[in-house]
Amino acid sequence: MLKVINRRAELSLGNRVAIYGLGAASLLVFVSALAMLDAERGATTANIRNFGDALWWALATITTTGYGDKYPVTTTGRFVAAGLMIAGMALLAVVTASFANWLLSHLSSIDRAEQTETRRDLERVLSELQQVRQRLASIEPDEHAPPPP
Repeated sequence: MLKVINRRAELSLGNRVAIYGLGAASLLVFVSALAMLDAERGATTANIRNFGDALWWALATITTTGYGDKYPVTTTGRFVAAGLMIAGMALLAVVTASFANWLLSHLSSIDRAEQTETRRDLERVLSELQQVRQRLASIEPDEHAPPPP
């Protein structure tokens, strides 16, 4: 599916990272929900009893919300939870880094455009100043210049 999306749209690197991140997060939530359901299914004190509960738990965990209404009680379930928590933080870091990179590149391009415009303005002012000097030189002689020999 990602190959089709990637081919159909000419995407920048930032957009690709966002699409891949969303796809990875969706797959991670789904797989983690399945793993959690498998780990908790046989426990008598489990509060994650069906796929809906497991999916809710996975979404709350990966988004770092962690409501606490659904939680693992088995050791295997807790390992799955730890893996999903780490992956959720890593995903958040990737999204934040991608946004920061986009923002910096956007601001950098604006800054370069402003510098180019400022340079053109400065060159225009210097050119006008040179013309004014030439006009003044042709109108009145330089008082500080030594007299001609």
